[in-house]
Amino acid sequence: MSTANLLDRTSVWAGFAGVIGGVALAAAYILHPPSAPPATVASALWVWIHVGFMVSLLCGIFLLLALLRSYLRVGGDVRGLVGFACAVTSLVFVFGLDYAEVFIFPTLAVEFPEVVETYGDGTMMPSVAFAFPITGILFVIGFVLFAAELYRTSAVSRGAAVLTIIGTIGFGIGLSGLLPMIVVRIGATVFGAGLVWLGVSLIRSYRGADSS
Repeated sequence: MSTANLLDRTSVWAGFAGVIGGVALAAAYILHPPSAPPATVASALWVWIHVGFMVSLLCGIFLLLALLRSYLRVGGDVRGLVGFACAVTSLVFVFGLDYAEVFIFPTLAVEFPEVVETYGDGTMMPSVAFAFPITGILFVIGFVLFAAELYRTSAVSRGAAVLTIIGTIGFGIGLSGLLPMIVVRIGATVFGAGLVWLGVSLIRSYRGADSS
């Protein structure tokens, strides 16, 4: 198998990762409880929801790498690279918090419930409260800019790029903490649908490699 065929096949796999990641993200936010008392954080449901988040984040990074390849193949420039870098950085930062929510906070909720009562799922910790908004800004800038560049270059389906932009903005507004949980869920679902569509677009673009 040539290097080109291997890269094409990897892009197909990344497309499937986008589908999985989009579905996992939407499902996790639909199931996510609106508050995080110690009993909730210590539950198995909490852990599995955040495992779903971790899956969506890892799949999202894989998808972004394949999208970058498609973007550069059609003449992408530094604007898309900046958007890609911001988007990937935001997912890496969120993964760090989500790792704690899976492997650290459930134990804290049992052994030291007063910590969870004070800081919830960690987003109210001073350091996280400082970093999380910055991560959100990187997320919105990164995905909107990169998706806009994907649209401009027609590297993927333009409809997928538009839906991703709409979902990113809605999701970002929801995560600001200023609106009810239902807004976060709707934003996550629309953004997840955008990831699914991006993944399907990649699969269609490179599906010939998977049979070669």
